[in-house]
Amino acid sequence: MTEAERGIAIRYTPTRRRFLRDSMFTTLGLVAAACQAGVPGASGGPVAGKAKGGEFHGAWPWDVPPKGHYNYFATGAILSGSIYTDVFIPSLAVYRWADAKWDYWLAESSKLDGNDFTVKLRSGLKWDDGTPFTSKDVVTTYWIGRMEGFGIWNYVDTITAVDDTTVKFHYKTPTSIGERLILRNGIRPDKVYGDFAKKLQDLFAAGKTTASDEVKALRADKDKLRPDKFPSVGPYKIDYSSVTDAQMSLVRNNGGLFADKVNFDKLLLWQGETAQVTPLVLSGDVDYATHGFPVATDKQFQDQGLKIVRGPLFTGPAMYFHWNNAAQFQDKRLRQAVAHAINRNESGAIAYGESGKAPKFMAGYSDSLVPNWLSAEDQKKLKEYEYSTSKADGLMKDAGYAKGSDGIYAKDGKKLEFELYYPSDFADWASAATHASDALNKFGIKITPRGAPRSQQLPDTNDGKFQIALNAWGIGNPHPQQSLVRPLREYNTTPAGGGQKYPVTNGIDWEAKLNQAVEGFDTAKQKPIVTELTLAFNDLLPCLPLWERYNNNPVNDKKRVAGWPDLSDKIFQNGSGDNFTIVMIMDGTLYKKS
Repeated sequence: MTEAERGIAIRYTPTRRRFLRDSMFTTLGLVAAACQAGVPGASGGPVAGKAKGGEFHGAWPWDVPPKGHYNYFATGAILSGSIYTDVFIPSLAVYRWADAKWDYWLAESSKLDGNDFTVKLRSGLKWDDGTPFTSKDVVTTYWIGRMEGFGIWNYVDTITAVDDTTVKFHYKTPTSIGERLILRNGIRPDKVYGDFAKKLQDLFAAGKTTASDEVKALRADKDKLRPDKFPSVGPYKIDYSSVTDAQMSLVRNNGGLFADKVNFDKLLLWQGETAQVTPLVLSGDVDYATHGFPVATDKQFQDQGLKIVRGPLFTGPAMYFHWNNAAQFQDKRLRQAVAHAINRNESGAIAYGESGKAPKFMAGYSDSLVPNWLSAEDQKKLKEYEYSTSKADGLMKDAGYAKGSDGIYAKDGKKLEFELYYPSDFADWASAATHASDALNKFGIKITPRGAPRSQQLPDTNDGKFQIALNAWGIGNPHPQQSLVRPLREYNTTPAGGGQKYPVTNGIDWEAKLNQAVEGFDTAKQKPIVTELTLAFNDLLPCLPLWERYNNNPVNDKKRVAGWPDLSDKIFQNGSGDNFTIVMIMDGTLYKKS
């Protein structure tokens, strides 16, 4: 989910690479998980026989200074939003998806007592400039986050430094999604942002809000900050002399988190998008890459003996039908017919081979999450919408439509003719748009595809300037509510222009149920509400998911890096917002190949 799509006032210039990142990006804390208690520290660590030293080679795009910079509370910071910020701006904890538990990082433990969520921090850690890491850093991070749109402020009213190693978050509105909103944000130093945080606290104490001119001015001043260097409290720090438009290095930070656990002396990162990184992977210069690679490149990697990790991204393209501009689709039978008329598995395979999979359950969130929330009996109630033009035709006839001599469905003399608006710079979505258009034209719904860059297409769809459009469905979060808000809020009620204008009282009271789905701390009590939402989505299809995008991350286990587990290992079930490679670097699982 992009910053613009979150409704945060951060300037946004989306690329395909960045969009894939943002669809899993949870650092700003607007998506969350209902989770079990964590464990103190990651599960790996120094083990006899694991060689210290050596280098890990990765890749990510960035801009060099002055366009790129080191203010990690402003757009354009070098590596900002990447998986690699965790090694120098770590969060309090990281989530183990398969185990449904937290591994503590900067935190040592956490506890919920009534409406107070208390975090105990590790003691003895230092930023690389020698400043001790304390509760001040956490409180400052969340206060700056208040004017950046950190979602936890929807649920808490105070964040207090009890002592140097204890922080208390007080819930005004209890919610099960609060834990992730607290534990999975990169902690920034009070030394850099403390003055801004103090001024913001004073403004709020005087009755100001994020909409006040004074707060907007303070935020603008904060955005202009350009430190020469940025302190690290993680196991690595940026080697600023190494930063070029080709590569950069992160080197050991001996006073930081897990300094004794990590094995590599250096993380060397190559700069570039997919086109630049592909030859580096093929030449063996990159050990692991997260870029979205096309089918032909995926095959090249496999032919070279590289492992391909296909973990879920929990998102993909979906068709959105404007309630007024494509009013015929107000009849759910037409939306259901379209779901049957498109071979969604074929669409995903064309775009991404094994890494594009049509959802079976059509729940509005990833198939992999459905068994966690719905009983086996309720899962059987979900329609699969398998490819069947005969079923699609039956639904059209039930809705009163018949084909004319030109093969186009019509009713009361009005043909079904629409434009499908898609982001032309997203090659995979462009492929999905072409495939859907061809399938529906063949079926009898005339579709004219029209593409525009995402920087234009997204604002247009938010303003309701479309008939049918491709936008995202699902998001990388263990709680289904966070995916279901996308068609009902993010692309619907949140945009000032009205989005798709889907009625939030159509079928059920969506808004009320979405709120109830995250109320309180007991997820067992939320499951019946999630079930009701899921069954309603499956029947009404407020958007039509085409396929889910899975990773196709190449892993080179033959050159520099040892310790990669078998691809069946549960660590690879982690969502990209809790990247498995970073987890294994931090806990010492990965090490220098001898």
